Amino acid sequence: MLCLSWRPYLLVLLFLCLAGHLNTFDVIVGNNELVYNGFPPDMNLGGQALWRGNFLSLTGALGGTSGHVFCSYPLSFQNHPGSPISSFSTTFVFVMDFNNHHKGNGLTFMLSSTSDLPDNLPGQYLGLPYSNSDVHVFFAVEFDTVLNPEFGDIDNNHVGVDFNSLVSVESQTAGFYDYIGEFQTIVLESEKTVQSWVDYDSKSHQLNVTLAPCYISKPQIPLLSTTVNLSSLLSLGPVYAGFSASSGKGSSGHYVLGWSLKLDGVAQPLDYTVLSIREFESHGPNYLIRGAPSIVLAVFLIVLAVLICRHLRKAKEDDDWEIKCGMPSFTYKDLVTATEGFSNKMLLGKGGFGRVYKGVLPTTTQHVAIKRVSPESKQGKKEFMAEIAILGHVRHRNLVQLLGYCRYKQELLLVYDYMPNGSLDKYLYDKNTPTLDWARRLHIIKGVASGIFYLHEDWEQVIIHRDIKASNVLLDDDMNGRLGDFGLARLHDHGVDAHTTHVAGTWGYIAPELARLGKATKATDVFAFGVFIIEVVCGRKPIGPASTSGDLLALADWVRGTWQGGSIIDAVDSELKDYDTTEVELVLKLGLLCSHSLSRLRPCMRLVMLYLEGGARLVDFQPASLVAGGREDEKVDEAVCASSATTVTIISGR
Repeated sequence: MLCLSWRPYLLVLLFLCLAGHLNTFDVIVGNNELVYNGFPPDMNLGGQALWRGNFLSLTGALGGTSGHVFCSYPLSFQNHPGSPISSFSTTFVFVMDFNNHHKGNGLTFMLSSTSDLPDNLPGQYLGLPYSNSDVHVFFAVEFDTVLNPEFGDIDNNHVGVDFNSLVSVESQTAGFYDYIGEFQTIVLESEKTVQSWVDYDSKSHQLNVTLAPCYISKPQIPLLSTTVNLSSLLSLGPVYAGFSASSGKGSSGHYVLGWSLKLDGVAQPLDYTVLSIREFESHGPNYLIRGAPSIVLAVFLIVLAVLICRHLRKAKEDDDWEIKCGMPSFTYKDLVTATEGFSNKMLLGKGGFGRVYKGVLPTTTQHVAIKRVSPESKQGKKEFMAEIAILGHVRHRNLVQLLGYCRYKQELLLVYDYMPNGSLDKYLYDKNTPTLDWARRLHIIKGVASGIFYLHEDWEQVIIHRDIKASNVLLDDDMNGRLGDFGLARLHDHGVDAHTTHVAGTWGYIAPELARLGKATKATDVFAFGVFIIEVVCGRKPIGPASTSGDLLALADWVRGTWQGGSIIDAVDSELKDYDTTEVELVLKLGLLCSHSLSRLRPCMRLVMLYLEGGARLVDFQPASLVAGGREDEKVDEAVCASSATTVTIISGR
């Protein structure tokens, strides 16, 4: 009660202390526009990036660090497949503060197919990925202060354009053209605030980059003008917009003070009075953090309030855990013993969520898999509780079984049945593993379909998995496929719409309407399952380079093109030597139907099971029928399991 009764007074006092000493920020966020005159603390931060007052710091005080920050929600540059791609315009104010004459490496504005970037990249890579990936596409405008000739740099103070590679498409010395057309150099590491404008025309593929010191109007002549086709990035689905930076061996800072972006229009001008540019240039970033003595008092009051409330909040959290998840099933000591102190030799794998270890329980000698959720995982606690709430109650032979959990201080651990044969993707792409024959692949496909059908139709509530993919299918002793990783899963009552309203999943398996509307449904799971079964048959990843142009191409589009060009059987994994062509053709066509761009034309999992088990016959259809003719109605009747494209012929006796 003390915490609740004191909180309003502390907040009012804090506001009074801070008023007049800290800058405010003005934020506009919409479907096709964002304006940050100063930044709120809810940005998606990674690496060494920090929110400091009302601006963003991308690199820490120590040298050799990198950081990145993205808008908290992805942008959609295309309404639906085949529709025009949006142009964009953006402007931002930044400053590079290199203490003690130590050089940093630079800063970038970037658009990326994922916001999940590595946290600690070498300095010369500017916080951008330096290894090519067929599932990761990025575009960046770099403001670089180090000469790297191998990346196409022309000097150590330049602006460059990068597309899916650190080798610049175009590069120019940093500067601007004044009102009489004379070039004026801008020294990026001068600790002065600089404004940049980036404008892209999606029709002509024209990209203009303009630079100027703050308080100077946008120059009429761009610093850099080049042609670059960003369609392979902007047409894939949701795109994450933000910034990255890296420092050298010494301490250096890279800061973004304000940012405006608009699709199919001109970005709004930034409000310099809100950005406090003059204060930043006069005193540096530390001044804005130190502030006035009243801020120290406010901080003291905050600490006091936190200390008063922490114990009560912790008690309430413990009650919530036990209500939602039940009592912990394992002790931390037992799990440390089981994994030999979380030894690297017991490590099975790792990802953005944390690490998975093999373990042997000391009391029963049972072999288990233990997921140790990383404290830095952005969604760790939420996903941890989702797994317990869902997997702790469902039981199915084709779902990974959760045995229990442990919560100890900041440690979150989940304990599962051990799957000795690992994940399916290893058998599809690792040349050191034996090739799965067709009978085994079909058996795995049917098993996963059975598990999804159970989640959608057979359990007491509807469970939307939201991350169906080969790496989340684990293989037990008998090579049965079991669907796992329910950290993104959501459940709702039968006959009621799901309430998920943001994009989640893995690139390549995300349905078009999910990317556009952010609403996960049974149909979006069916889409991912369709991509998954095509992947199993073809032995190819969901997104890969086209054979001729080298551009990225969705796997379903590649299979459809193969079918149109001759026989759909030509898409089968070349490693498969002995298979039933009728079964392979059925699975490929079913995969294409499940991954149809219009959700109302996808079969439900009940029909999928009938098709796979021979209880219903999939009628003939042509590849042209898989291409959407227009925009889908946003209100899809999920009770409709199939339409004319999935006419069902029930075979008697089943």
